[in-house]
Formats: sequence, structure tokens, C-alpha cells
Amino acid sequence: MIKRLQEKNLYLPLCIAVAVFGIGGSMAHPVTPTMIIERGLDSSLFGTAFAAMCITSFLSSPFWGKLCNYVSTRKLMVLGAFGYIVGQTIFGFCTNGAMAIIGRSISGIFVGGLYTALPNYIINTSQPGEVRSRALTVNQMVQSVASAVGYFLGGMLGVISVNTTIIGMIIFLAAGGILFHLLTIDDTSFKHKPEKPFELKDANPFSAFIESRNYMNRQLFFFLSAVVFAGMGQVCLEQVFNYYIKDQLGMSSAYNGTFKAVIAVTTIILNMTLNMWLIRKTDIMKSYPAVLAAQLLPMIAMIFIKNKLAFSAMYILFSTANAVRNPLQQNVAAAQTTPENSNSLIGFYHSLGSFGSVFGALFAGLIYDYDPFLPFRLAAVLFAAGIALSLVFSTIHSRKGSAEGSK
Repeated sequence: MIKRLQEKNLYLPLCIAVAVFGIGGSMAHPVTPTMIIERGLDSSLFGTAFAAMCITSFLSSPFWGKLCNYVSTRKLMVLGAFGYIVGQTIFGFCTNGAMAIIGRSISGIFVGGLYTALPNYIINTSQPGEVRSRALTVNQMVQSVASAVGYFLGGMLGVISVNTTIIGMIIFLAAGGILFHLLTIDDTSFKHKPEKPFELKDANPFSAFIESRNYMNRQLFFFLSAVVFAGMGQVCLEQVFNYYIKDQLGMSSAYNGTFKAVIAVTTIILNMTLNMWLIRKTDIMKSYPAVLAAQLLPMIAMIFIKNKLAFSAMYILFSTANAVRNPLQQNVAAAQTTPENSNSLIGFYHSLGSFGSVFGALFAGLIYDYDPFLPFRLAAVLFAAGIALSLVFSTIHSRKGSAEGSK
């Protein structure tokens, strides 16, 4: 019987699979604005197509989370990877808006399964405490760096042609899917065995929302609300920036790729230093709002800065801070799970992240034509709301800790 993964080198194979797949998963992003313009598609598609993916991810993630209780997460990661390839292939070679929406919708269903199964795999196979926190943090760091590398490769290949990038994307995604099968283990023996068999009614995408009543409390409610609003703000800015620098500033996909290469380097440095320090030396429930606040500052600066170089520098700072927020946020979520609800709660958490992304992407796409800079302002407002909610969450946590300490 395989022991719970305690040695850090046992997570190296998983990191390799995550890195290869993550590179492919981000390669299409820097060429999407070029694709929309070259193929004469509606400008709002940069937001609405991404929103379509987020909607299907939002609806399917609770189902995948429930399924993690019954099926090996390795199988779900592989299924999610290859289903995502189908959707991205349709999107990459789309010739009209409907084709783009359909492709992204399929992608959302399966990427929801992959990224719900992935943290559950780590939680199921690792010891609670520092080992698990480190594994979740490294996983998020690898995802962030791989995403940045994917942006860079996609942007550079996009200088040749959009189709060159799409073909490269498919190759990386397929390799990642194969590696998920070859480099991970069956985690079935580590799971809490469900009391009842899986039923068809459990496929109801809203069943996890009903089930959340079993473990929801005030502290968790405000944390998840903060996740939604911060997600809306982050995705709104991310989506509009990619399109804005091509449409308004005339910058090629190579620029976007270069920005992401810089972000990859800073992400590695901060995750290996600052993030590890926050997790080991601070109460992450209290550190979380401070990290959000640090991310808001460059968002506000982007609203007022007109210089191209300074504007791009603020985006790099924002994205670097986001790479710190994501692993910390996932650790906060994992810290509130139990063996009985971890799979369902993580599925619910991922679903709510997608829910925030839906509206962030939609807002960015739909209001862009009224004023190209309006989505940047809205992104800052949404993110500020997330900070306010996170402060309430942190306050409840502090009071709860004080009450328990006085007993």
C-alpha cells in the first residue's frame, strides 16, 4: 500500500504533468485578440467566449467535486485534459462567434473537472499541515509559471501565425494529458468512503450548492464571497488588458508573451520566498486580506497611468501579486475542509471561482465598446469589494480564535 505522499520528490511527477498541461492551456490567450481581429469576429467575443467557458466550468465543478468521492482523481484529470483539448481545438480553428462559444463551453466543462480533481488529489494523498500546504503552494506556483511560459510561447508563435500557436497548444495539452496518467497514482485508498453510492441525481449542477448547507458557516461564507468578487475583478482586468494592448495600443502578441515571461520569473521568486513565509510564519486567514490589498494598488494605478511602459509595468505587478494570492487562497480553502467534505467543498470553491470569472469576463467584453477603459475601473471596484469581504472573514476568524482561547 502506498503511503501518503510525504517526501517532496513524490510530487515532482505531478508538477511535471501540471507544468506541461499548463503551458498548453495558456498558449491561445495572447493570440485570441489577433484571431478575433483577423477573422473579423465581434470585439466582445474576447470576453463572452471566456465567460462561456467559465459558465460551464461553474455549472460542472460541483458535479466533478462530488464525483471525486467515487472515482480516482487520476482518471478525472486525464478525462478533463482530453475533453479540454476537444473544446480548445474547436475554439482555435473557429470561423464564427457561435463556433468560438461552443468550443469554449466544452473546454469549461472539462477544465472544471481537471482543476477540481487536481487539488483534491493533493489533499487526499498528503498529510494535513505543512506538507499539504507546501504541496498546494508549489502546485499553484507551477500553474502560474506554466501559464506565463504558455503565454510567452503562444505570443512568440503567434508572430508566425495564429494557427501555429493553436497547433503548438494541442501538442502541449495532449502531452500533459498523457503525463497525468503516467505520473500520478490512484488515490482511492486515501479517500473517505461515501455512505451511499453515486446516483444520477448527483449530476445536478446545483446539488453541491444545496449540499453546502451541511458545512457552511459565517466564516466560510464571507471567504467564498471574497473569492467570487476578487475573481470577478481579476478576470475582468486580465481579459480587457489582453485585448486593449492589441486593439488600442497596437502591441503584438509578442509583447504579451514577454510580459508573461517576466511574471514567470517574479512568480517563482515570490512563491519560494514570500508565499512560503506567509504560510509558515503567519496566520493565513489574516494574511489573505493584506495580499488582496497589495494586488489592488497596481489595478488603481493602471486607471490613471497613460504611459505604455508604466501601464504595462503595473500589469506585471498585478499579475505577480495574483500569483501570490492564488496559492494562499487555496490554502485558506483547504484549511477549512474535513475528510468528509473536502472533495465537495473544493469542488464548490472552484465552481464559485468560475462563477466570478463568468461575470468578470462578461463585463469586460460587453462594456468595452462603450469605453475601452471602463472595464479597468470596474475591475478595481469589484476587487475592492472582495477585499472588504475578506476583512469580514478575517475578523470572524480572529474573534473565533479569541473565544476558543479564552475557554
